[in-house]
Amino acid sequence: MRLRNSSRPWFDLSPINRRRWQNFRANKRGFWSLWIFLALFILTLFAEFIANDKPLLI
Repeated sequence: MRLRNSSRPWFDLSPINRRRWQNFRANKRGFWSLWIFLALFILTLFAEFIANDKPLLI
């Protein structure tokens, strides 16, 4: 029993959204800026553990 077809992605984009994503990926500065922004955002989720009033290492 197969739960999903392995040849298809787990989500389907409409043709217009697929074209938009391809155009966005072609813009290298915008694409890498997105990844940098996401990395910084994920880092801020752990900011309270990284810099708090009870440091693990001095």
